[in-house]
Amino acid sequence: MKLSIIVPVYKVRRYLQNCIESILQQTYTDYELILVDDGSPDSSGIICDRYAQECDKVKVIHKKNGGLSSARNAGIAAARGEYITFVDADDTIASGTFYYNMRILQSNPDIDILEYPVTKHYESPQSEVLSFNPEKVSGNDIFPDWIRRKGYEHCFSWNKIYRAELFNFIRFPEGEVFEDTYITPMLYESAYNVYYSDCGFYYYYKNEGSITSNYSFKSRYFLFKNTFALYEKVNDTYKMQDEAKEILLKTLDRLTDLHCCSDGKKEEYAKARKMLKGKKIPVNELFKMNIPAIKKIKYTIFSLLGVGAHCFVFRTFKKKLC
Repeated sequence: MKLSIIVPVYKVRRYLQNCIESILQQTYTDYELILVDDGSPDSSGIICDRYAQECDKVKVIHKKNGGLSSARNAGIAAARGEYITFVDADDTIASGTFYYNMRILQSNPDIDILEYPVTKHYESPQSEVLSFNPEKVSGNDIFPDWIRRKGYEHCFSWNKIYRAELFNFIRFPEGEVFEDTYITPMLYESAYNVYYSDCGFYYYYKNEGSITSNYSFKSRYFLFKNTFALYEKVNDTYKMQDEAKEILLKTLDRLTDLHCCSDGKKEEYAKARKMLKGKKIPVNELFKMNIPAIKKIKYTIFSLLGVGAHCFVFRTFKKKLC
């Protein structure tokens, strides 16, 4: 068995069939499809069982609801493939995606992670393509290269094929959301060879009921926390100060999101703000950064007066629904 495809399933009755069919119609055949029913209250589990009865490549795990990380971890524990990939149950895969990318892996058995193109918000006015020039990156340059190419902006667990051994000591953090932003940097730090592929497409659909559409304080806190941890790693461990500044500004945006959602959670927000206390980018350095002029203006208050003033002013002039 070469490839284990793990699909977490929870309240996706409307989308699940399209997802499964896009996998079963792949021209690559040396795989197992693991559908993890995470205690879904709708008929998703029944749909999973039907496919398992019709196709011997399909395996179903029924478990108590534990969240996306828990479902993925259950799939990893059951996987028998040499490689593992993840597909969200409300997304689909373009025909030939696994065939061409598995051929690359079979021809280059030293590759630990292969990342392939994505169409984000597929079939919507906000559709956006993320593509790559074919390139192999190796050794100590993998993580710095991932930072330089701003891989943290597409910190997805899907659209990647991983050597299964990477998960011997790495698991998704259960009880958290935006878990991709936690685990992906760890995986890239653990890899010896990474390949960026121009083959295939992952079609990510904009689903208003998805976790990433949940604009709650708790969910946004995990995103802030993981982005700040990445900033510290890039700034303190890798000494990539220029790249760290850009991640710091992204962390500031995450904190602003928390500020917008902090009604009734002022103490928790204050703790988060303390993490950025004393962090500044001098105005002269800010205006030298390779970011749009409008963003330089946006972050000027942060540079002059610090994080607290920035969040207060930004919330005052940009009301956000939470």
